[in-house]
Amino acid sequence: MIDEYSRELRFGRNLSPETVRAYAGDLVRLAEWFDGTLSEATRETLRGFLMHETARGLDSRSLSRLVSAMHSFGSWLSETGRAGADPSVGIRPPAGSRKLPGFLSIREVLAVLDVYDCSTPIAARNRALLEVLYGCGLRASEAANLTLTGFSPLERTLRVTGKGGRTRISPLPSGTTVHLENWISRRHVLLGSRQDTGHVFLSVRGRKLDPRDIRRIVAAAVDGAALSAGVSPHTFRHSFATHLLERGAGLREVQELLGHAGLGTTQIYTHLTGERLMKSYRNAHPRGRSAH
Repeated sequence: MIDEYSRELRFGRNLSPETVRAYAGDLVRLAEWFDGTLSEATRETLRGFLMHETARGLDSRSLSRLVSAMHSFGSWLSETGRAGADPSVGIRPPAGSRKLPGFLSIREVLAVLDVYDCSTPIAARNRALLEVLYGCGLRASEAANLTLTGFSPLERTLRVTGKGGRTRISPLPSGTTVHLENWISRRHVLLGSRQDTGHVFLSVRGRKLDPRDIRRIVAAAVDGAALSAGVSPHTFRHSFATHLLERGAGLREVQELLGHAGLGTTQIYTHLTGERLMKSYRNAHPRGRSAH
């Protein structure tokens, strides 16, 4: 059965040989652990195996791949009639195996921001957008939905509407405020004679930017700064949170600034900054490295 499934992955779904081997290896371990044929595996079976692999110390990346293999195989079992229902529905990686978010150093953030010199209205818009993503830790959707009425240059704040329609007031760094005011003074160039929707960031056609536009702007800036690909608007959000925590901000304050509904979501950053603290300790302390 695993051989048939592997052929479907390789030739039917055109997955790479490496991915096929990895998925097949996961299923071989499942078959060795499970006392029965794989077509008889239930959701409880898969959860039990996932707990077993977690207990034996499988790293977070391997656990995530295992869950992906389970979903792919479960779907195949159901589609081919080998199982009545997909047993992988509802299977998720263990909470502790969540991938830590990537982030940029301060030097890298500044390099990306400096890609846009504000010499044109588009460059001014892009610089202001990047400044807001990092200066306020916004999601791409939140930046897209910012309105002129929510910007207070005197108080240096933005009114942000986040997930679930929750509204928060985000403080603005002084430099971000300057770039935002510069862009707003020039946005009429893109608006032209079109009706103004009141959104802060506009496309070249005078419409509000959508999150896909924002991702493209970020990708272009990252390319211009000669940084590695894969940096997204969310990377700026993660960098915002990480840099605040590294400089002494409290977890509860960062939670409010990010607009997280619960503290649990924000706590992932404590692992991130904790790892960096331990690395710095090992490198800097005379007894931090193994003694011989």
